[in-house]
Amino acid sequence: MTRPARLAWGAAIVLAALVATLYALGAWQLVRIARGPVLPAMDATLSAQRGLTVWFRDVVLANERGGTPEQAKAFDDFCRDLYWRSEKLSDERLTLEFMRAIATYENAHSTIIDPRLRRVGLRVHWFSDGLYVVKARPGLEAMVGAKVVAIENSDPADLLKRFQSRLPGLPGWQRYRSEWFLTSPSVMVALGNSRDDTSLLIEYETSDGALQTLAVNAEPEIPGGDAFREWRHVLPGDESFGTRGWSRAGDRMAAKPLYLRDLPKPFAHAWVENLDAVYVRLHGSNSTREIDLPSFLDESVEEVRARKAKNAIVDLRFDWGGDYVLTRTFPSKLAAALPEDGRVAVITGPNTFSAGLILAARLKDALGPRMIVVGEPVGDRLEFWAEGLEVELPRTKADLYLPTARHDLARGCPLFDRECFILDKLMPAAVKSLAPDVPASNSFADYMAGRDEAMERARDVLTRPARSPS
Repeated sequence: MTRPARLAWGAAIVLAALVATLYALGAWQLVRIARGPVLPAMDATLSAQRGLTVWFRDVVLANERGGTPEQAKAFDDFCRDLYWRSEKLSDERLTLEFMRAIATYENAHSTIIDPRLRRVGLRVHWFSDGLYVVKARPGLEAMVGAKVVAIENSDPADLLKRFQSRLPGLPGWQRYRSEWFLTSPSVMVALGNSRDDTSLLIEYETSDGALQTLAVNAEPEIPGGDAFREWRHVLPGDESFGTRGWSRAGDRMAAKPLYLRDLPKPFAHAWVENLDAVYVRLHGSNSTREIDLPSFLDESVEEVRARKAKNAIVDLRFDWGGDYVLTRTFPSKLAAALPEDGRVAVITGPNTFSAGLILAARLKDALGPRMIVVGEPVGDRLEFWAEGLEVELPRTKADLYLPTARHDLARGCPLFDRECFILDKLMPAAVKSLAPDVPASNSFADYMAGRDEAMERARDVLTRPARSPS
């Protein structure tokens, strides 16, 4: 064999070994994401509803990577039964059945992000003391700030329990997600509470304690929606998803606490003098046209250094996710910038999700016992499937999200586990728990008074002498 031939063979062997190694590490995940979802052709011989049901089943089975074989079979069995029932269902009811089907995978990311359902002109939010109207269209302004006592004669908490079969994930995430669906008449029909998919009968309690009942009609247009960003409706001044001109409870607040200042910017940092702390807030893990997230986080760390801050507060209660690579250096830089006896309070909640949850875990991995979790439980398990593909369903335009890779923040990703996300192996992190060390949640009265229990509990922690190592 000539020398050029030997070199060519050697190069081919090296290349083959490199490809095999990358495959074993999970590099095919990146190819799968770049390629996009596998989409079958619609069967034109079937009726509209049956054709959509078959298409939905085939798309999920071709692209969904999470779950067990038993869950995949349960999904398939559900869809086969739905095929025979689908003819009698409206598009909205069929979408709600699709949600029941995909929930068999028991993964919060495996979901219909925007179900394209008609909703009444109200937006609601769960506080520690119940469900309240936080936004209303013109003509329903009097309902803003009211506590929802019943929807179609059922307690909202009971409706939540009955709707959980369509909402995979932890209880906090399910509770949050229900805010979207409790304002849809089709959901009440699906739950057997109503036969009318054009309005909702709502009993509510006003601020003076009076009980009133009103039938609220569904809006004529289907609004945009997003499973990861429904929380925006609690923000003062928010006009998300077609709510421009609506009345907002947040605009009537006595004073804005730190987590609601500097809006609509999704990121903010501030100096909290009495805590010798820098406060950092993230409403997501993505850069915007105005703000480069890595640069913002570097500026926050630089403020810690410049002020010689002893402590920090990182507010991730609304960090719904995004690109966790953008935040990869922040935890280690923050840990290095603080003194050894400094502490970090990380505020979490059900919207601490996906890349936001990963950031919380990476902070704890870097900071160890110096980090205290304050607030409500995060929105997902430490092991979850994400890195998803978005698929728009034909005709109904419902938006489906199907994950391609697994994150394991409890044990870390084994090097040659092909399903564990390859980037996690380059940026490893593992924590035992992200459960709140100091539970805290706001009532509606807290919200309106501008009080933030999470910040108050963080203040208690950071002003309390640190425990000596045992």
